[in-house]
Amino acid sequence: MIIWSILCITSSIVVRILTFSTHLGVAMARTVWAPVILWMAGIKLTVKGLEHIPAEKKPYIVVSNHQSVIDIPILFYVLPFNVYFVAKKEIAKVPFIGWYMYMMGMIFIDRGSRDKALQSMINAGTLIREGKSVMTFPEGTRSLNEKIGVFKAGTFVMAEKAGVEILPVKISGAGKIWPSGGFTIKRGPVTVSIGAPISTAGLNDQTRAKFIEEVKGRVEGL
Repeated sequence: MIIWSILCITSSIVVRILTFSTHLGVAMARTVWAPVILWMAGIKLTVKGLEHIPAEKKPYIVVSNHQSVIDIPILFYVLPFNVYFVAKKEIAKVPFIGWYMYMMGMIFIDRGSRDKALQSMINAGTLIREGKSVMTFPEGTRSLNEKIGVFKAGTFVMAEKAGVEILPVKISGAGKIWPSGGFTIKRGPVTVSIGAPISTAGLNDQTRAKFIEEVKGRVEGL
């Protein structure tokens, strides 16, 4: 699994350099890297709600719960469009994974600096205006059980600035496949449920807290 990931990351970075574009490098993660990773992990994947994604191509902010490292290839594989992840800045220092994300123009958040975090939101808004969908885990970290944690506000500030719909996603079972802090992968079923897009019209400082709870409730109910 590690060797396959290194090969795919290296190839994607080379493609990025040669084409001056991130599109193919991210598409390779969806169509080449992720399917093989899920096969190697022995995941039996069930996907519900793909009909909620309109045929019309447009950017979304994808909001998902977060249980496991394996969530990343799962979401790359399931979503029928390229997604650009928002991750904590520490990931940028991780060999290969951090290099890949940096070269593909993904967003790193410095949670220790309000100004830098705001700049990251601006950068994410730029991606969205370019027609690219952004993938976020608003819990900010992996949960230790099936319970979904508190959604932090950053994702929703981004949604307010970008003015695009939120696509709610729920992953169930991934935490049992590869638990947070675990080093072994167990074969088993994972279900990904996709909800109908949620409009961000009317989202502002006054309505944000209620909107966050609404989105969290939608994810929990999937």
